[in-house]
Amino acid sequence: MATRVLSGGPLTGAVTTFAPASAWTDPAPGDLVKQSTGGAYQLAECADTNVPIGVVTEVSDDGAVLAVELFTSGAIARLPYTGNPSLGQQIQASAATKVKGVASGGVGLIVGRDLVTGSVDVLFL
Repeated sequence: MATRVLSGGPLTGAVTTFAPASAWTDPAPGDLVKQSTGGAYQLAECADTNVPIGVVTEVSDDGAVLAVELFTSGAIARLPYTGNPSLGQQIQASAATKVKGVASGGVGLIVGRDLVTGSVDVLFL
């Protein structure tokens, strides 16, 4: 019988560019983002209980363009967490750069915890 090794780990989602919402003055890599209704292709920074759609990977020097990894189907994101998330839970933002586990009302599915200390691996379906 063949031996199988658990590999796991991040699988990058689609990366595309957006603009920060007009009220967001300090975007930075690692910020979780949500859809903004302020204008076309604008995103806002997540706050507690928001459902993130992606994470900022790069910011232009002038802060006007964000490269964002979207949480697309099949992606696995490794994200820092707060609280005590459990395998099988969904996630919501708990702050601009961290997530928390929730039983419902979130997104994704926690498939790994502390493979890198303080982070959860989240599969997006």
